[in-house]
Amino acid sequence: MKMISIVLMCFFLMACSSTKVHLYTRYLSAQQAEEITNNLEGLGFDVIANTLVFPDEIEQSTLLYSPFVEGENRVDVLINSLDKAGWIIANVKPIFAGNHYYTKNSVGLLLLPDGVRQSDKVTVQDLANEYESENCRASMILRLNSDASYQFLYLNKASAQSRQSEQLKGSWQITSYPYIELISSNKMWRFYYEIQKTIDSDVVGKIELIELKPVDEQYTLPKCSFIYGIRV
Repeated sequence: MKMISIVLMCFFLMACSSTKVHLYTRYLSAQQAEEITNNLEGLGFDVIANTLVFPDEIEQSTLLYSPFVEGENRVDVLINSLDKAGWIIANVKPIFAGNHYYTKNSVGLLLLPDGVRQSDKVTVQDLANEYESENCRASMILRLNSDASYQFLYLNKASAQSRQSEQLKGSWQITSYPYIELISSNKMWRFYYEIQKTIDSDVVGKIELIELKPVDEQYTLPKCSFIYGIRV
């Protein structure tokens, strides 16, 4: 009887162990991410979404998988399901790419829509970050949010009080790459920046930098560059 209980418990644990799919949504629309998630969950996968930066070498949709994926042909089931939904997985790699790796019962799904090349320019999704001012007489932060809103924040309260608050919030958009436009909430102020992407390095490793450089001469805010960096 004890042996039967142990066997039943092992079967239950195996049945409950779903393959985890780490879905990179950085280049996906909300609708695409939802459709893919619903599709994979319907097949019994456990989907975990993230917005991480892709490794530099990833130029096409890629599946990173662990050799310990449980269940017969689960990787094939995943690839075939995506293929039917119009997502062609060009690369299938074991365990890791760059500093992204997967162990145990898990895979990484890095999807790039047709026409998107993540390394040759900065996409709208990549721009949504918090930037720190540089070469500026004021200490500021610029937040570009994923809902296309922006916010300037002064780290010095005295500086903030001396500025017109209607300039500090509004919406942003890419007008013609590599230029971005910020429009204040009351539509009276417009700020323009040039997007520059570079790779720097230090003793630890490489850092991908996105810099926003002001380009308009008639500038009512401090004329700062804003920088965001992430290790790659």
